[in-house]
Amino acid sequence: MLRLGFATSVFAAVAAAGCAHEYAYRPVDAAGAGAPASRYPIPPEAPRGEVYVTSFGFTQMDVAEGRTSQLMHARVVAVNNGRDSWTVDGRAQQLMYAPAAAPLIPAYVNTDAGTGPVYAVPPASHRVFDMYYAVPEPMNQAQQLGAFELSWRVDVAGRPVAERTPFQRFEGSAGGYDPYPPYVYVGLGWGPGWWYGPFFPYGYRPIIRTYYYPPSRVRSYGAWQGTPRTAPPAGSSGWRGSPPPSSGGWRGSPPLSGTR
Repeated sequence: MLRLGFATSVFAAVAAAGCAHEYAYRPVDAAGAGAPASRYPIPPEAPRGEVYVTSFGFTQMDVAEGRTSQLMHARVVAVNNGRDSWTVDGRAQQLMYAPAAAPLIPAYVNTDAGTGPVYAVPPASHRVFDMYYAVPEPMNQAQQLGAFELSWRVDVAGRPVAERTPFQRFEGSAGGYDPYPPYVYVGLGWGPGWWYGPFFPYGYRPIIRTYYYPPSRVRSYGAWQGTPRTAPPAGSSGWRGSPPPSSGGWRGSPPLSGTR
């Protein structure tokens, strides 16, 4: 069941005070345990790897010439420590933002796993998947969206392993950051491949306008550790969505027939 019970009184009090605040979306299930990313052993009964799930909240992106949209960003990292290949279907990673609304498939998928929408995660490797969802108005504003769930799925040697990660909005401000595994803590738009959902223009290179930041510190959790990153990772091409020099471009794969 989608857990959308986050109290709106917090935002109402903030608005009444006339103060500007930032918002962070944090996982609130047992797999998260208060951390900015939830970790799931895969498969649960005999782990041969793990999946990390996190969100960096709403991201402003140029999605067409003269058109800017606010998209919800969720990240799934699949770490395959086994001997069998895994697969991730970008269309199966769905976002639920309201109980009566249909789940959303990604408008874009950015990844280091090649062209999509179905990607391989070979043995002894990891792949990072950034999904961007076009949440309908007015819920595409942090002030309006108190919670959501990401329904994700990874196929392990042909067996689907699926879970739902609930996220809740917290009021906070940028501060120190919890430690992430190196492959979870990377910049937005860093992957060489883009897949375009059926309702977004294929061939237009998306431009990420919101500066990369890890989830903000929120009041509901204890002390933070680690050091905030103030510059792009060494050897990267920046935070803003520029393709890596050897990537061959952003073109990705057009939607398969029947996915509209």
